[in-house]
Amino acid sequence: MQQALGIYGGTFNPVHFGHLALARALRDTFALSEVRLIPTGVPPHRTPGVSAMQRLEWLKLSLISEHQLNADDREVRKGKVSFTFDTLTELQQEQPHSLLVWLIGGDSFAHLPSWYRWQELLEMGHLVVANRPGFDKLPADIAGEFAKRYVEASPQALARGKISVLPTPLMPVSSTTVREKLARGEDVSNLSPIAAILQQSGLYSKNT
Repeated sequence: MQQALGIYGGTFNPVHFGHLALARALRDTFALSEVRLIPTGVPPHRTPGVSAMQRLEWLKLSLISEHQLNADDREVRKGKVSFTFDTLTELQQEQPHSLLVWLIGGDSFAHLPSWYRWQELLEMGHLVVANRPGFDKLPADIAGEFAKRYVEASPQALARGKISVLPTPLMPVSSTTVREKLARGEDVSNLSPIAAILQQSGLYSKNT
């Protein structure tokens, strides 16, 4: 079987159990030896009150006891907006013999045509889509690509230029929910592996 590297990018603002569940599902579904979680350094939208380094450190803490899930700081180190195309290109150059298996949410997949060099992105590895609201209402151009490239999610189906849907139930948690609860002073211990640290930091206490 060919070498394959899992890639899961996001703001992780803040990291929660849903992020870990998706990373584990990506690893287990495709029998990957490693999944890299890559926090966005400079999101296209602002991340008030929380630095990229802080989000990275929280992510690292969340992964301490996780097997084969690792934080990657490359986008944080750059300190500027990083396009997925550039990040995947860099990873492929570092691991030329590995197939990149990269995960995005169904909502992001629906808006993929707005991404930088999106058509080339589809050829850069095996794209895995987490089924989220919006995935059932794809625009025509991306729906056509999905129909042409779709294969069932399995280690045997991994191939460059293909698309699979991650067969895992969604957890009813989002970073927005965590931030809103923290802003109201509510307990988030059932939502994030670093709940106590988040609450003690006070960084989301005024965010709504």
